[in-house]
Amino acid sequence: MRLWQKIALLNIVIIITMSMLTAFIIRSITINAMRSEGLIQGESIATNLSDRISELLLYEDYYNASEVISEFINKERDLRYIFITDLNGKLFAHTFKEGHPKEMLNWNPIAKDSTKSVQLLNTEEGNITDIAVRIFAGMPAELHIGIKEDRMIKTLNSIRNYMILLTASVIIAGALLSFVLSRMITKPLEQLNEFTDNLSRGDFGRQVQISSRDEVGRLADTFNNLSKELLLYKERTEESYKQMLRTEKLTALGRLSGGLAHEIKNPLMPIKTLFQAFRDNPQITRQDVDIVLSSVEQIDDVVTKFIGFARNDTLNYSDIYVNAIIKDILELIEFQIKEQGISLQIELSKTPPLSGDRPMLKQAIFNILLNAVEAMPEGGKLRVQTSQRGEYIIIDISDTGIGIPAEIQEKIFDPFFTTKKDGTGLGLSISYNIIRMHKGQLQCKSDVGETTFSITLPAANKT
Repeated sequence: MRLWQKIALLNIVIIITMSMLTAFIIRSITINAMRSEGLIQGESIATNLSDRISELLLYEDYYNASEVISEFINKERDLRYIFITDLNGKLFAHTFKEGHPKEMLNWNPIAKDSTKSVQLLNTEEGNITDIAVRIFAGMPAELHIGIKEDRMIKTLNSIRNYMILLTASVIIAGALLSFVLSRMITKPLEQLNEFTDNLSRGDFGRQVQISSRDEVGRLADTFNNLSKELLLYKERTEESYKQMLRTEKLTALGRLSGGLAHEIKNPLMPIKTLFQAFRDNPQITRQDVDIVLSSVEQIDDVVTKFIGFARNDTLNYSDIYVNAIIKDILELIEFQIKEQGISLQIELSKTPPLSGDRPMLKQAIFNILLNAVEAMPEGGKLRVQTSQRGEYIIIDISDTGIGIPAEIQEKIFDPFFTTKKDGTGLGLSISYNIIRMHKGQLQCKSDVGETTFSITLPAANKT
């Protein structure tokens, strides 16, 4: 359940609870008020009636006493019954048409030291308030009137219906208002949540548009400033990283210069020989032209590969096949491999493409391969293997060189850490960071006689 739904539901529960509590309080107050009013009215009727029948009771005028109480019960709608006891406490007159209840003299007896008594009776017809007054002080003669609660019940039913209608209206209005208010409160929070998710994914520089001036608005301003600062930091970091990458490329080109000179010198030799012969014999054959053109194309191919390796500082993601990259790199360092008498074992399995920046990944793999070659100055065995493991592509580069001491294996990926006299200490660090940028892993395992660097990269997600 989302936050705005929780807030709306909580408000609705509060509204319903308050409405029910209010209705209960109003009902209780109404009942008490109407009963108090009915009691006052009943006592007034009983007092007036006792004054009128007191003389008739002394003369034991049953007929006229019955006429008087019948007149009262017909005039007062709320009266259910009237009965009178004589000077001896026995029943004298009543208004029950089908006979009086046997126990009615015990319903609400008046205490000896009191002149009136009130008792709420629970009968089959509902609640009836019995009001008793003493007709003559110190004598058992009493007048009892029963007041029905029909009018009160009718009023309560009307109030209940109005309260149900009012409560339903308040609940509906409250639900709508709660929905609107909860959305107003949580919408900025949802915007902030989406904004922070984008920040966590590295989408710096974006701004969240929240115009409120409350705590959420101030928090949004803080996040906006943070986004700007992170973007500036990212730009500065990328620029520094590009400088490091250029430096390492220049260093790598310097390390390859011997091979580059050899690759250019070889095709230059037939060109030089032909032109020396041409000086003594100006005639040139078609075969001589083909030899010159072939040598020039060979030089152009070598130079093009080296220029392509030295360029490309911008990040451009595309689908890449690692086997093609490895083949290109092996061509670049082919001279060093042969010159040092290294045995090359290539096991390239068919793998899916991965999404990444080709020049950067080429630089990362090149650094590792070149380190492996340089670790075997007296020759050895270089093994390059690719495979697929689930959704990941694995590149294993193994050499039988001097190995890496256990005490420095944890430092080899640190910037500027090197054991070479002319090294920059950036090669493996740059490779490590490039692979991490591509959501991969670079691990090293060095035992006696063999060192293996394993590169794990996620395959491209084809959906």
